[in-house]
Amino acid sequence: MADIAIIVNPKSASGRTARDWNRLVPHVPQHADVCFTDAPGRAIELTAHALRTGARTILAVGGDGTVNEVVNGIFASGAPTSEIRLAVVPCGTSSDLCRSLAIPGDAVKAAELLRMGNFRKIDAMHVRYAATDGRMVSRYALNVVSFGMGGVVAARTNWTRFLGGRLSFLAAIGLTAFSYSSKTVSIRLDEGPPLETRITNVAVGNGRFHGAGMCVCPNAALDDGLLDVTVIGPLSMYELARDIGVLYNGRLCSHARVQSYRARRIEADSGHDVMIEIDGEPVGRLPVEISVIPEAIQIACQACY
Repeated sequence: MADIAIIVNPKSASGRTARDWNRLVPHVPQHADVCFTDAPGRAIELTAHALRTGARTILAVGGDGTVNEVVNGIFASGAPTSEIRLAVVPCGTSSDLCRSLAIPGDAVKAAELLRMGNFRKIDAMHVRYAATDGRMVSRYALNVVSFGMGGVVAARTNWTRFLGGRLSFLAAIGLTAFSYSSKTVSIRLDEGPPLETRITNVAVGNGRFHGAGMCVCPNAALDDGLLDVTVIGPLSMYELARDIGVLYNGRLCSHARVQSYRARRIEADSGHDVMIEIDGEPVGRLPVEISVIPEAIQIACQACY
């Protein structure tokens, strides 16, 4: 097995990745093993197999969902995760992790970062939550976990994905806003007392962005050993439409209905059915436990981000 494996999701970006692959081939390591995903979850298996058979660098070609599966494959492999190097070529409906890392949106330029060899250690998140069948399961993530309206929007993005990028998420928000109502949840940060509050959405960020550029955790850093928690209180449909701009301009935490916190561990539960998304993928519902794993993985990025 080669020491570099490339995991490609040809269906990402509504199939555009498959069409662009030939343009990208001259710019990726020619001695690498190339594996194409063919089903949800397949990138986890391919990544774990590559690492168990000698690879130590993984290049993920796809969107945030593909990167999340590759990260879970790294943890599933049994290899020392902090010794594994990850590079990302963003080709998806949303590539929000790359925004926090200043990875170029152009696939060819992003692939060049692997050749340049600038890797930095970043934190990861371990997430334990209730799957759709009620079982408590675990998953790893690098970017953002959210619950509340965000979980519903992530599910509905599967209906609007054909619109591409930010428009896909804005359409899903519009569809959701007509029927969504705030939920009462209990949130506990580290060893503090539970906080009972009504929420429209809660974002727990290692990275800063999700939803194709929504800056939901504007002060988050990927390597500080902390998670940023942004709690958006109850909003009417009018308020949501009026203030949608603050989701993109980096001033979300100045909004009157928003509270922000930092913690190493977050627990949340609710008597309501509250949906969860992890790195843009709808996965289940509350309860959830999220904890930070400091310096979990090495990732290729710009010299400064």
